[in-house]
Amino acid sequence: MNNKLLFGLVLLSFNYNCAEVNSQDMAQNTKAVDSVYVGQTHFSDDVVREDALYTSIIRVDKQSDDEYVLSIQMILKKDSYFISPNAKRDFSGKFTIVLTEPEKLIAKGTISELPLSKEENDKREGLVNFVRQNTNYKQTLKVLSKENFEVPAHIQFTIEPRCTMEKVFFILSNVDGKLSVRMDGC
Repeated sequence: MNNKLLFGLVLLSFNYNCAEVNSQDMAQNTKAVDSVYVGQTHFSDDVVREDALYTSIIRVDKQSDDEYVLSIQMILKKDSYFISPNAKRDFSGKFTIVLTEPEKLIAKGTISELPLSKEENDKREGLVNFVRQNTNYKQTLKVLSKENFEVPAHIQFTIEPRCTMEKVFFILSNVDGKLSVRMDGC
């Protein structure tokens, strides 16, 4: 009986002490937690390219037996930007997905962009869709071959203000009917 009484008093004391938290301290702790920087997350089988002006994260997800979605997350740093694949005119530095073996794997439909870039007036180029915020791209891929294969691919775009053509190389690998992505050795 004494053990139960002692345990009850300890539990009651613990609850009393926990309930007596200064609300101002609680608010300060909440602010400290809210200000913690949380970077992007990715799966271990994603292709990640880190650069001073951007990070790209590339992954593939199955949609149906022969269709997959290639997802590309573009995280921009230091006020960098590039031209959207939705730009109406042709630009040499426009964001593009390049697949090298169309007899094995093709892009189906257009690249989706979220959030959508907005057309703006550039002094040199006129109306252009610049991507100035972190953006996600999705492209449906159709597997045409039942054989195992590896298709070299890359995304390319001109990153501004550095004004360099960027190419992020990766391999799309189909093994036993499962398409996956991995970093190219380049």
